[in-house]
Amino acid sequence: MIGLLFLLIGLVALYVWIGKSKTHAVLTPTTIETFESLSEIIKNRSSSSRELHHAVDMILKRFGSINAHTINQYQYLLEALCVHPHTDSKLILRFEKTLRTNNPDYSNVIEKSLASGLAKRG
Repeated sequence: MIGLLFLLIGLVALYVWIGKSKTHAVLTPTTIETFESLSEIIKNRSSSSRELHHAVDMILKRFGSINAHTINQYQYLLEALCVHPHTDSKLILRFEKTLRTNNPDYSNVIEKSLASGLAKRG
């Protein structure tokens, strides 16, 4: 009889524990990544290398096309990426090369922004 009581208490505790873990997983919010939020990651000098790679990947994947209204934002972003303390040359070159490939009309402007950013890097 006592064994059944302990078994019942154990099953109730297991049921409550499983129920709490499922509701916790449902309550975690998902963030929507916009161009502005991804740009802020690159502009934030305390962002890690992993965060930079993620931001660059998402910008190239979702927002890779440049137009006359957004060219200044991409110029500033490329320069900010060049001077970021946690960036590396492969990331900078991949960002620049993919932008130039996807936007051949702005190739000259992108190249000037890269040169400017690398000059600021010192």
